[in-house]
Amino acid sequence: MKQYLFLILFSGFFANAQSITGTQGLFFIPTAEMHPDRTLVLGASYIPEGYFQRYSKKENPGMPSFVTVTVLPSVEIMFRYTHELNLPVNFETKYFPDRMFAFRVRLLKETKYAPSITIGAQDFTKYLGLSTAPTNYAGTYLVLTKSFYLNQFQFKPTIGYGSDVLSLYRYDFLGLFGGAEISHKNLPNTSLSMEYDSKNIHLGLSHTFFNRFVLKAGLWDLNKPAAMIAYKYQIW
Repeated sequence: MKQYLFLILFSGFFANAQSITGTQGLFFIPTAEMHPDRTLVLGASYIPEGYFQRYSKKENPGMPSFVTVTVLPSVEIMFRYTHELNLPVNFETKYFPDRMFAFRVRLLKETKYAPSITIGAQDFTKYLGLSTAPTNYAGTYLVLTKSFYLNQFQFKPTIGYGSDVLSLYRYDFLGLFGGAEISHKNLPNTSLSMEYDSKNIHLGLSHTFFNRFVLKAGLWDLNKPAAMIAYKYQIW
């Protein structure tokens, strides 16, 4: 019921923020926006229980850490290393922290009338046949973002669609997803976002300090706390 209510509220919305999983995005979902060329982002997040269910029957929270680089300037590459908390690395149980690459290409940069358009793939080495490890947080998607202004507010809505290419084990985004970010002219470094990731609804609050440090906190599925801290700078 929550997802249908969300789609009614944000249908017609076509989202510049850092998602808690490392890619350019809202709270959890990706957007079509990208950081400026040669931007490096280092960060870590806390994701509550209910998302990591791969290695044990008990649901545990997790801590992703990530490195994201924007180059060319319409290509984004991200490496994410995610440890499920409360589970020690163990050869017998075969628990090892999850390692994942993501790759995104912006096909169209936002103009006055047209949205940004980006395609992306998570765990993309699996699609290329370069990895035999289980794929747990995959995603292949097309996403659009368009910003507009209303009085003193800036709105950045996003809408996207995740595909089930190759029929892999698990997808972060499968089907329609979307959301919107809002900020005020007097507080340009602070934003509020709400999104639907094709399964859950998330609410997030973000603030950037000194154009370098990004703090984000919110409610996962509107009832569990989640957070992220990141540092971004241009590498040359």
